[in-house]
Amino acid sequence: MFGLEPVINMVLIALLTRGHVLLEGNPGLGKTDLVKTLSDALGLGSEPLGPAVTKPWGRIQFTPDLMPSDITGTLLPDRELAHRLVFKHGPLFSNLLLADEINRATPKTQSAMLEAMAENQVTVLGETHPLTARLAVRGAVGDALSEIEATTPFFVIATQNPIEQEGTNPLPEAQLDRFLFKIRMPFPERAILQKIVEKIAGPGRGGGVPQSRPSQADSMLFHLSRLAGALRCLQPADPVRAHILNMVMASVGRFDQVQDVTGPRLKMLQDFCRQEVEMPLGPRAAGALTLGVLGWSMLALVSPAEPEQIPARTAEALGTIVVPALRHRMRFGSAYAGPGGVGDEGAPDDKHDAMVRAFATHAAPAVGDYARTFADMVTGAAHWTSL
Repeated sequence: MFGLEPVINMVLIALLTRGHVLLEGNPGLGKTDLVKTLSDALGLGSEPLGPAVTKPWGRIQFTPDLMPSDITGTLLPDRELAHRLVFKHGPLFSNLLLADEINRATPKTQSAMLEAMAENQVTVLGETHPLTARLAVRGAVGDALSEIEATTPFFVIATQNPIEQEGTNPLPEAQLDRFLFKIRMPFPERAILQKIVEKIAGPGRGGGVPQSRPSQADSMLFHLSRLAGALRCLQPADPVRAHILNMVMASVGRFDQVQDVTGPRLKMLQDFCRQEVEMPLGPRAAGALTLGVLGWSMLALVSPAEPEQIPARTAEALGTIVVPALRHRMRFGSAYAGPGGVGDEGAPDDKHDAMVRAFATHAAPAVGDYARTFADMVTGAAHWTSL
């Protein structure tokens, strides 16, 4: 996967924190390959991990005529005992699922996806079927072999095509909120495109990836579970935590609970929120930002030999992940034109991302030089958080 390091890092963060990812991009940018590569990297091979699903990875191409039973499965007559009905699993029962053009589905089918993403289960004709299971897995910790209980993954990577808008149904807010990140897939630079072409037409093309043994998948699940547990034991730096809470409270108009934003900066934040914010943030956004900054610090900023440095790098991480974490959770108007506001130039998606950056900058607490430093970092990250 050439040139997609930031995308891959965010996908891994979502996998670790049991979130899901929404990718927006044109066809042919490697979304399906991303799921296949992730499946191979996890050692899933050709066998599913755990008894709850029927395959390691799957793909659903959403269309307007797709019914809920087409993705969840349904009851069918037993081949041996015709008078008995048995449940036939649908493609939803996968450890890793690519939900392609999810916004082409009808609201009824989207509701089945919402249950799966929110509850890790589906309900068919009144009967509930789990999508995850608890397994005892073993792995090496130093020189010793250890065993823990781990939950098998159910991870959705959904896509939207920003060009084709006819025949689409916007995802409901409750479903959008289930995605940890919304990532705009970048078109590759010329050098990256050349590498892709060389891989397609170069020596060894067409060779398959060796299938992993189930024991490798168990070991990977062991280490992922330990890593996820360690991640959830951490907390961001105090100014970062205050900043996250400021954003949520300001978005719902609770300015009396915004800390360390005073004077003209508070007036700017109030004007921005009252004139622009049409869809505020909720508790799940605070959780997504918290897990996102910890995950980005762990995977992209801190050496594995220095895990104690993770909280200290969360301010830099927030400048990087705030747009992918909030772009699908916030809706803005177009009236705001005050200091630090956003002009009318540029594509709508770019303007929306700029609004998220402006909102986050206004809400930064003035603790030491944190607010100024964050403004610099979120501006510096703009060159690729337009992804």
